[in-house]
Amino acid sequence: MTNKPIKRHKALQNLSREHHDGLIFALRLQKGVAKKAELQDMEEYATWFWKHHLVPHFEMEETQLFPRLDDEHELVKKAKQQHHELKSFFDVKSKSYLDFERIYKLLQKHIRLEERELFNLIQKQLNEKQLKEFHDIHDSQQACEVWPNPFWK
Repeated sequence: MTNKPIKRHKALQNLSREHHDGLIFALRLQKGVAKKAELQDMEEYATWFWKHHLVPHFEMEETQLFPRLDDEHELVKKAKQQHHELKSFFDVKSKSYLDFERIYKLLQKHIRLEERELFNLIQKQLNEKQLKEFHDIHDSQQACEVWPNPFWK
């Protein structure tokens, strides 16, 4: 079974690009776990990515996008629950390889949920005016800087 590329509405393209950065982050953690990289190096990267990328991304979704659909919709509730679970994983101090594995697996699952299900629903349910209003709020993708210590290589 192949997944056809999804034509993403312009209003959601920046969030989708941020999802791509999230998948790269998850892959780097996965590689770090596989090669048993220094946990401190992984912790520094994860803390930085959480603070500078995932927190603002989740806040944008939860405060500006999800309410346009319905905060009580099952997919919205599932996405918000995964945001909460990810936060609890990132809150763990002195993470182990198992903790990083939990983070990258849930983040991959979460991004698939949003890209394959939730964003498709949003594109169907929201009208052009609602999508344009969101686009006007989130009209550029967060920049993802180069990390100076590539522990995953």
